[in-house]
Amino acid sequence: MRLLRAIQDPAFLSIVVTVGVVTAIERSADQVGLGLLGALAGLLIGLLSLQLGLLVGALALSVRIHRVVIGIGGRLKDWTTPRRVVVVRAIPLFLSISVGPGKPPARRRMWGAALASMAGGLIATALSILAAITWPDGFQMGFAIACSLTVGHALIPRKTATSTSTGWLVLHLPRLTGVRASQMDAAPLVARAVDAAQDGRLDIAAALAAELRDGYPTLRTATAARVLVLQAQGRFAEALMIAMTLVEDPDQTPAEAAVAFAALSGLTCATVEAGQLAPEIGLSTAAQAIDNAMTLGYPKHKLNGSRALYELLSGNTEQAIGLARLAADQGDDRLGRADDLATLARAHMTAGDNRSARVALAEAEKLVPWWPRVATTRSRLDVG
Repeated sequence: MRLLRAIQDPAFLSIVVTVGVVTAIERSADQVGLGLLGALAGLLIGLLSLQLGLLVGALALSVRIHRVVIGIGGRLKDWTTPRRVVVVRAIPLFLSISVGPGKPPARRRMWGAALASMAGGLIATALSILAAITWPDGFQMGFAIACSLTVGHALIPRKTATSTSTGWLVLHLPRLTGVRASQMDAAPLVARAVDAAQDGRLDIAAALAAELRDGYPTLRTATAARVLVLQAQGRFAEALMIAMTLVEDPDQTPAEAAVAFAALSGLTCATVEAGQLAPEIGLSTAAQAIDNAMTLGYPKHKLNGSRALYELLSGNTEQAIGLARLAADQGDDRLGRADDLATLARAHMTAGDNRSARVALAEAEKLVPWWPRVATTRSRLDVG
């Protein structure tokens, strides 16, 4: 399976095709080297063109932009609000945009943003091919091959536990029916509930959650928003009971199940930590949820926060510290990072290092000081 994924990866294909084409045409080691440099540049420009197109389309059509990440590696700077996160990382090679439904009609706006992303990719591809025809050397050929393969890969319709391709959005959004169409239609109300929870306006969030319960009692996105609101209120056991309905849904897709199990793992651990669930029941449930999420394709590194809390509750403090630090450094979601930093602070406290605990907790409080696990950790640290 891993070999198949590697072969389908546009970077791998770009290298293989570039070496083959440049060798056949130029028959020069120097040109092959230039071709590989061109392939790297084409891969980056192909990705950038898709993301810039998405950004322009989202801004023009009032699609919600949840996250903008510039670069890879360590976090240099971030600007975090309840509705959007902008992160600058150490190596500015990539641009990553995360969008979601916003104003109605949500589906039409999302489709327009996807079209803009496709247009950006196709324009970059056309220009790269034109350059390769006009200046036929190894670099231009490698650039055109990699850019074409990268954009082409993005236009293949596919949906996984953590991502949706441009091609899927373009081809499937207009034809959605049934539950998935209802999810898009309910998205503005779901967004309002999530925004209120993110903002700490819990009375408003609770009222919107009740509206979602009455209007969309079986809709997954509405249910997930209700779970978030209950977590924000510290009502972990109630949130867990509702979250269980998501993982038990017989009609869910594997990708939906992976996300549900990932969320369940962290929520179960938080419920145990709060004393609202017996450890012997909760920890085995959390461990199984983590395994199920990974089996269904959820990336292991995105489970570091849940795994950190699980290890802490299991008495493995050093492992908890390492995983929580990784989760906080890699994550960009505001509530998720604050939660991971609370876990890190608690792990340092367990290890007897209250100084490091205060540093981690101060970082969490800059994000969401009222979040239940952050506030409770502060109380424990002050008492200690």
